[in-house]
This record gives sequence, C-alpha cells and structure tokens, in this order.
Amino acid sequence: MYRALLGKPTVTLAANIFDPLSARIAQIVGYDLLVLSGSVGKASNLAAPDIVISTLPDVQDHIRRITRNTDIPIMVDAEDGFGNAVNVWRCVRDLEAAGVSGIEIEDNVVPRQFGVENPGLNPVATQVGKLKAAVAARTDPTTVIIARTATWGQDREHAVDRMKAYAATGAEAFMLTGVKSKADIEATHKAVPNIPITILAPPSEVKDDARFCSDHNVKIIMLGNPTYLVAVKAIHDTLKFLKDGGDAAQLKGKEADRELARQVIRTDEFEKWQKEYMK
Repeated sequence: MYRALLGKPTVTLAANIFDPLSARIAQIVGYDLLVLSGSVGKASNLAAPDIVISTLPDVQDHIRRITRNTDIPIMVDAEDGFGNAVNVWRCVRDLEAAGVSGIEIEDNVVPRQFGVENPGLNPVATQVGKLKAAVAARTDPTTVIIARTATWGQDREHAVDRMKAYAATGAEAFMLTGVKSKADIEATHKAVPNIPITILAPPSEVKDDARFCSDHNVKIIMLGNPTYLVAVKAIHDTLKFLKDGGDAAQLKGKEADRELARQVIRTDEFEKWQKEYMK
C-alpha cells in the first residue's frame, strides 16, 4: 500500500515505468512502488511530446492496463488535474477508480503552446482550491493526494509560504521538483515537518544519504525516466540493425531468455487458468 511506504522509516526508490510490460518487470525485480510520469505517459501511450494533448480518459485507460497487470501501488502524475478545481474532483474520482494509490496535482500553469520553458505557477489560492477539491473527491481512504510543486525551481522567494498553504488543504505528501540542494529539502521539512516528502531527480548527495532522508522525512525518490529512454534506444537500434541487413541470430545474447519472456507476460498463470477453467 502506498500509504504504508510513506510511513516507513527508510526511503523507497520508485520504479519509473511507462506501460504494463515495464510495470510487470518492475514487480519481478522487486520494486515496491510504480510511478507514471506525465511526459513518459504521453510518449508511450500516444507517441506524443509533453504537450497539452493528453486527456483524462487517455491517462485513465493507460493506468487501468497497468494496474490490471501488477500488484504493487502506483503513483501518477495527474498534471494540473486536467482543468479547474471541479475538473480536479473528477480527475481524482476517475484515477482512483483506475487503481491509482497516489495522485499528484501540480502547481505549474499549463502553457498555451508547446515548448514554453517556464510558464509559471498557479496563484496560491487557485492551487489551494484544487488540492482541497482533490482531497474532498477521494472515496478510498487509502488514496493519497500529493501536492506537487515546482516552487524551488520557479518561485523560491515564496516557496515556504506556498508549502504551508498546500499542507493546510489536507494533502498528505509533497512531490518536489527542481530541488537544487539539501538546503531546499531542509527548508521544506522545517516548513511542513509532518508531511512526507517525495522528490523527482534529487541531487546525488541526497539519493545516497539514507540518514539525511530519514532525518528530513524524505520517503520516496524517483530518478527520472532512464528506463523509457534505454528501451527507446534498444528498439530503435534493433530495428535499424535488422533493416540494414543484420542477422537476427547476432541479437540472441541481447534477447530476454524464454523463462523471463514467459514470466513478464504471466504465461504460467494463464496456462494454469486455462487448464482449470476451460473444459
């Protein structure tokens, strides 16, 4: 359960996955938490960049396919909640129904066009309304609403005030992006000492410092999306190698063996069900 991970004394490394197959592999190798980011969700589900093209039904359907095939909790980047505070209410209901355990609502302004470097942050009052709506929308007491904020990267001057306001909404965890140093995390913990902290792409000195994470209530870290990028390159290079006349036999050493291939798609389970139920 996601909530249980937030209560652990140690930090958890989440698996940044992008589809049911990568989620299954994460479970096989022993991760306790899955994370689906907005950018990679769009890339893997729609072959589109991180532009405002993805819809709530797109995300919900993508997540359903993942949760249907795994038994570990998933934390999802729900963007800005797909609209105003009322849209956030619907977003939480729909993602909860799809099996999401942790729902991030971010404070970035959604840009009107793709490629805007720094669109800014929502006014505090607007974001507070969204987070309150998200908390009110929950029907499952195990669901955690996460206040995702880019304040350390875009509005450092008001970072502490923002986080105190977000903490008062009933959100039960923070997701920090744009963290530059341990000092940012120390200031966050001082401002909201009882709220668990999750961090996207933390500085290296944080990732490897278990004592610091424990002392400052850092519960979950995410290392970006190297899994997705490595998979893209592997697919590209394999297809190009074959198109250029390469011998498929030369790829044998890079292929998943039969046992792993069967495990990833649960072949043994399906064969068991077939034997038991098909008469």
